[in-house]
Amino acid sequence: MKQAIVISVLLVAVFILAGSVFVLSGDKSTLENTVGEKEEKIQALKGKVDELSTVTGLQVTGEEVQFIEQAFHVYLNYDNESYVTRFEELSNLVKVDVLNKLKGASSLAPPVVDMKNELESVQVYVNPSTPHTFLVYTTTNYFLDDALVNHGSQLYEVLVLQNHGEFLIGDITVIGNMTEVDGV
Repeated sequence: MKQAIVISVLLVAVFILAGSVFVLSGDKSTLENTVGEKEEKIQALKGKVDELSTVTGLQVTGEEVQFIEQAFHVYLNYDNESYVTRFEELSNLVKVDVLNKLKGASSLAPPVVDMKNELESVQVYVNPSTPHTFLVYTTTNYFLDDALVNHGSQLYEVLVLQNHGEFLIGDITVIGNMTEVDGV
């Protein structure tokens, strides 16, 4: 009788072990499939990261963006006294032909009326298709005799060059001007 009990216990143990091995092999297959799927997703994401970093030209730095913001602050913050002299400071930030283009769009003498242009905001966007080319969206306020006469926004395309560790605006194109109109 003791032998029958021992044999029964051993048979139950064998069935339990066989069932456990069967369940574990199923779990192992499921885990291997899951790991394989996750590895495929990881590879796909790595490919996407590589693609995005080549498209956006990750060589753009915060310093480059700060340089653009500084240049636009020099160019668009002026009053009667700094109307002409801002171009002297700007000459260190832009190529000569760009400076001449900006000067050509302005008068050679300051206005006789008390005026002031304030740069309210500058937003710089990377052009993902062309490295070191940016879209720059500015908002300015223009005052005559301390009265606001124009609140508008401008959109520029800007190319930044680097020479001996120094940034320089190599080209600037005005894409558009947007002026707010009361009641519209």
